Amino acid sequence: MAGEFGNPEVIQEEVDILLIGGGMGGCGAAYEIGPWLDAAKQQGVHLKVKLVDKAAMDRSGAVAQGL
Repeated sequence: MAGEFGNPEVIQEEVDILLIGGGMGGCGAAYEIGPWLDAAKQQGVHLKVKLVDKAAMDRSGAVAQGL
């Protein structure tokens, strides 16, 4: 039946920054956060960042199409 996911695998991870959505906004935020992460690293703070999306970002959506 459409809309059923059965029993999906659940993966738990500890992150400092979680970006949800790989559209233009999510990818733009991931790009823009780079200098902040570099500055934090220079101060000895290592942050773990994760971007999650429902689709394969390398071949789906506006970002994959080069927009």
